[in-house]
This record gives sequence, C-alpha cells and structure tokens, in this order.
Amino acid sequence: MTFSDQTALFNLNPSQGQETVECFGMTFASDSDRRNYFLDKLREKLQDPDFRNIEGFPIGNDEDILALSDPPYYTACPNPFLEDFIQHYGKPFDAEVNGYHREPFAADVSEGKNDPIYNAHSYHTKVPHKAIMRYILHYTEPGDIVFDGFCGTGMTGVAAQLCGDKATVESLGYRVEKDGTILDEDRQPFSKLGARRAILNDLSPAATFIAYNYNMPVDVAAFEREARRILAEVEAECGWMYETVHQGNTKGRINYTVWSDVFSCAECAGEIVFWEVAVDKVAGQVRDEFECPHCNAMMTKRKMDRAWVTRYDKAINQTVRQAKQVPVLINYTYGKKRHEKTPDDFDLALIEKIEGLDIPYWFPTDELPKGHNTEQPKGSHGISHSHHFYTKRNLLAFSSLWKSVLSLSIQCALMGGYRVGLKMSTFLAPQYFNKSTGPMKPLTAGVLYIPSLSGEQNWFNIFQSRYESVLRQLKEALNKQISNLSITSTSSFSDVFASQENIADYIFLDPPFGSNLMYSELNFINESWLKIFTNNKSEAIENKSQGKNIDDYRHLMTQCFSEAYRILKPGRWMTVEFSNTQASVWNAIQTALQEAGFIVANVSALDKKQGSFKAVTTTTAVKQDLVISAYKPTVALEQSLDRRDENTVWEFVRVHLSNLPHVKTKQGELQFIAERDPRILYDRMISYFFQRGIPIPLSSADFQAGLIEK
Repeated sequence: MTFSDQTALFNLNPSQGQETVECFGMTFASDSDRRNYFLDKLREKLQDPDFRNIEGFPIGNDEDILALSDPPYYTACPNPFLEDFIQHYGKPFDAEVNGYHREPFAADVSEGKNDPIYNAHSYHTKVPHKAIMRYILHYTEPGDIVFDGFCGTGMTGVAAQLCGDKATVESLGYRVEKDGTILDEDRQPFSKLGARRAILNDLSPAATFIAYNYNMPVDVAAFEREARRILAEVEAECGWMYETVHQGNTKGRINYTVWSDVFSCAECAGEIVFWEVAVDKVAGQVRDEFECPHCNAMMTKRKMDRAWVTRYDKAINQTVRQAKQVPVLINYTYGKKRHEKTPDDFDLALIEKIEGLDIPYWFPTDELPKGHNTEQPKGSHGISHSHHFYTKRNLLAFSSLWKSVLSLSIQCALMGGYRVGLKMSTFLAPQYFNKSTGPMKPLTAGVLYIPSLSGEQNWFNIFQSRYESVLRQLKEALNKQISNLSITSTSSFSDVFASQENIADYIFLDPPFGSNLMYSELNFINESWLKIFTNNKSEAIENKSQGKNIDDYRHLMTQCFSEAYRILKPGRWMTVEFSNTQASVWNAIQTALQEAGFIVANVSALDKKQGSFKAVTTTTAVKQDLVISAYKPTVALEQSLDRRDENTVWEFVRVHLSNLPHVKTKQGELQFIAERDPRILYDRMISYFFQRGIPIPLSSADFQAGLIEK
C-alpha cells in the first residue's frame, strides 16, 4: 500500500463527515484536513537527520511510516507532537501550590481477561485494563496525564479513558455518586469519575499500531461493512483452495489441515511419517517411543534423522532446503457437522495445484534476524524468511486479504489473527488436542517454535473470527465513548521526551521481564507485514544474540526509570508491574529503581487469573505478577538535603512514613507492612542518601534508637 492510499486508509473514522474538527486547540474543516496538515508536518520532520537519530527510531522508509501514521495522535516513529499534547492538556507543576498526597495502592488486585476489549488483540504478558484502572483511579484526578513507556497494546490508554465510564468503574466494585465522587469497597471517597489522558510509547511498531487502534474511535457500521466486503471478495477469489470432497462428489469446507514432519529411520533409513507412528489418535497423545513401520526397531524422535526437500523459492530467488512435511488429516464441515478424513487424491492434487501457482500480490519476504527465538525455525525446519512460516495456500489467502484492506482498523483485525495462520501456531500434545479447533499452541507462549505436527487453519474462518472479536471490542468501546484522548509514539522509552520534565501525573509500567520474552523477535513477522521493524538496539532485555547480559538489562532499565523520574511530577507515583523467577532480574529492577532516584513504598500482587502458557505449564513460573509502588520525592524533601545533618534523616523518615500504607489487608485479615520495619526504613534512607552523594549521618543502631525516641 502506498502513501497515495492514505485517505482511504482512514475511511472508517467516525469524524470523517463532521463539518469541523478540533485538534490541540486548532480547528480544521474536516478530519482529512486535520490529518493532511499534521502529515505534512511529520513529512518535514522525517527529513531532519537529528530526528531520525532519536534512540529507538524504527527501521522503515518514510513512505511506510507516513502510511501507517495518523498524526498527531499516532506516529509509527517518535511522535514530534508530544510537546503540543502536553502544552494543550497538561497541568504545569507548581511546588508552591502542590497539595497532592496519596498512600500507595496496597491491596492485591485480581482481574480476569474475559472482556471484549481485552480479547480483541492478543499480546505478550498483557495486563487487563480493569486492573490498571484501579491504580489510575487511586493516584489521579480527571484530566491528569498518565504515561506508559512500555505500552504494548495500549491497555493503559484504554484504562485512562474508561475512568470516565460510570458502568465500568462500578464493575470494579466501586460506587459512583451523582456528583462523580467514587467510593471504594468500604464506601469511602477516594477518586472522581472522569477520563484521564494517556501518553503511550513502545519500541515496537506492531505494539503501537495495535495501541492506536484500541484508543481511537472507529465507525462500527463502516468497519463491519468493510470487513464483510473484503471477506466476500477474497473468498470468491480464493475459497476454492479450502474445498474438499465429502463422500462422493459433494464438497465440504476445510477447517484445518494437520501437517506432519517426515523422518528417516536410523536403522533402515526408511521414511517415517511422525503422525502415523507417534500419535495415539484416540487418546490425543504423542508417544515417546514407537516402532519403525519398516524394520520394527524402537525409535524416539531424537534417534531419527529429519527428511529434507530442496526447492527453488521464486520470492527470494534462492534455493532453499526445508524440512519435509506432508498433510495427514483434514477437519472439514459439511452441512452443519464437522468431519475428519485422511487426505485423498483430490486433496493432494489441490495442494499440488496451489504449490504451482504464482502469488500475484505483495507479501513480505524479509530474512529472519539472528536471535534467541529464530534459531529453532532456521535449524529444525529451514524457515529462513518471514513468508516461510505460511503454507502456500495460507500465504496466498492472507496476501489477497491484505491487498484488499482500506483501513488501519481492518489491518489491525487481520494482525490480530495472523498468528493463528502460521505453521508454528499449532502442535499436538495431550492437554492441547481439541477435536473442534485442531491442535493449538498460541504464540503467546513466547516462542517462534515449529512443531512436528502443525495445523493449517482456514484463513477465512480466522479472519471472520478476528473481525467479529474486534467488532465486539469496537461496540463496547462505542458504548463507553472511547475517543481520541491519548497520543501514541514509537521510540525508545529512554528518549521519548526532549526537554520536558515534571509533566506526568502518574506512570504505569509493565516493563520487559529480563530474558522471559524477546519482543522484537516475536513481533518480527507481524512487523514484516507493516513494513516497519523494531530497532532493538535499546530493547531492554537479556539476549545473547544481541550481546545483552543482566548488567546490560539493568543499565537499560535504569535509563528508562531515570527518564520516568525526570518526567514524573515530584511527590507523584509510579506503578511497576513485574514478574520473574530469577533473583538476578529482581535485583536488577530494584537497583535500577534506586539508581533512578525512586523510593519503593509497597509491593502487592496482581493476579491476571488466566496465566500465560509458561505460567500454566512450568512449575517454576510465577503465577502472580508483583506490583511495585514507588514515588518521586517532593521538592521540599530534596531541598532538606542541603542541611546535610541528622535532621535530614528524620525529615526523610517523616515523609516516607506518610507515603506508606497504614493498613494492609488480605482476605479480610490484617497484614504486616514490611516497609514499616525499622530495618527496611534504614535501608531506604541509606539508598536515598547514597544515590544523592550525601554522607550517612547515623549508624543502624543510632537510627533505630532515634526512631524509638521520636
């Protein structure tokens, strides 16, 4: 899609037909005029070499960045309009009139994922927006600016907007009075009903693209018409590829085709179809040991050699060597019933015919980067380029769907379902075999893994399911009046803002968890369709392929937290949601917070109710995430350091105690507040003084004696 298609890209915006549009205090004759005005500004900015040198600037050309952007609300690069957003909507910080005070949100939070908005688009370690709402309501007032530097799919922006929706707030167990006062579970006032504004940022173009679509209004009726049009047009063109014969000459519709790896016996060199020897079809299990059908020798998968095929790939003008796979099962629908069959002559001839076709539409052919997650597909199956993750049939169908898209919201719906159409999205295992949907292993497992048994899904079923899911999300958002109250940027967290400081009223962060997930690798296929890739130089992860160890991770996280410290208003709060099983990673996060200048006041639990693949299947995985509440010291406390005497210690203790919870309960029982332990207080004081280069005036014994005395 070229930049000339830009007007068509946004034909689902509900403000398209309005006579005038207001944006950042400016009035435009139409939404198209607004967009064109800011696109011209962005185009000019892209010509500035200094702009392109901003940390984390994505990998992509100007035309593709412009085609994907909707400035000023969203840019697929660093957003040059953030300062305008802050000047127009922000509240300048004034230490003299600052009367803000909050205790940390000390309660454990449990929020499920069964929500139309949450389920519209999947993403790694996604936090439910209703959980984030609790923190935003606690720490902010209507109109405040909330910042999320690792925004993922933009749930913080959704949460900030839904703080103005009475029904959603009440669904959290709160009560909303007629004047907008919000009462907690104990019927005590603690917040006000009203939307907050969000600044969203992520290094990944795939993430910010989804975040933008989550946080902008869309004409629901137009979206539905457009999706149905695309589905009908492409099915008329490509639907024959998913036909199969049912009992004679009648045709059924394929739901999925199971493909099996082929191996060779280590004893007799005979070919072995993994599905035929290793799978117990009745129990839905994979056997660890099985007989070779040729020589009866007992085999395991590790003992066998893989069978390979060599073919010429016209898309990249190269000869490729890939693992041999054959279709072994077809699940299809005839009438209203599902059936299963072994592929027959019709099915094999159909696949052969499709393999011989040239795909007339554009599709990405980008080479996989060197990475932690890309080595398995390359080594085990010869998957070296993005288009290799698809069967020829699904690649043709998806590229046909993609070329028909005329709106970013439809693109986003397609992206939401692209994972299911990949070879790596499915495998057969006892606990995951499902007769109706096929063997399934979601990509949210955090791997690019090609299994020995994979299910090729029908792309039309996928797209219909995805657009219906997004449609439910859009209708829910329409009911809750989600509007353009946020702004989204694509860049490194450590270089989001140029010179502004003390601008954010609250920060919510869900940072990368050390080496748990390799975001840029997992998003590579998605971003290859968008033609814009993550610049992973500043990606805050542990990754041997990128040459990043735990010290590099700590350094990168310190840079991010330092930026958060700079832009957060003094006396305000930051919430960090985090999970990891390694002590070294936890220590890195704690050290990074302290080095940035934050003071930790509380740690609570966040239960997402439905764990990730690893959290469900791994015994060492942390089942709940922890929520760290930290604050930026007030101006008065920082000024007290000028005295550099014992009084400064007690000033710190007084302020810090006022920022600690007075009561903490769990399931109705009082809990010990660890942060009020004298030893923890002393550690916090030491850290505070040490990070600011101030001599420590008291020993631990003197501190505890003085604490008792005072």
